[in-house]
Amino acid sequence: MSHTPERPKLYVCTGCQSVHAGTVSGGPEDHRYDAPGECAACGSTEFVEMEDYPHFG
Repeated sequence: MSHTPERPKLYVCTGCQSVHAGTVSGGPEDHRYDAPGECAACGSTEFVEMEDYPHFG
């Protein structure tokens, strides 16, 4: 059986609409993905999850 890598949770910056992979925290068995602390493109600290982005605004 082949292994399928887990896709990270994606976040959209509300300032410039750049897409960022979530930051991993926790251990191998109980990890989670959190929004980045700051957008590398514009410096904003506000993010929405990719799934919620079409409904944002």
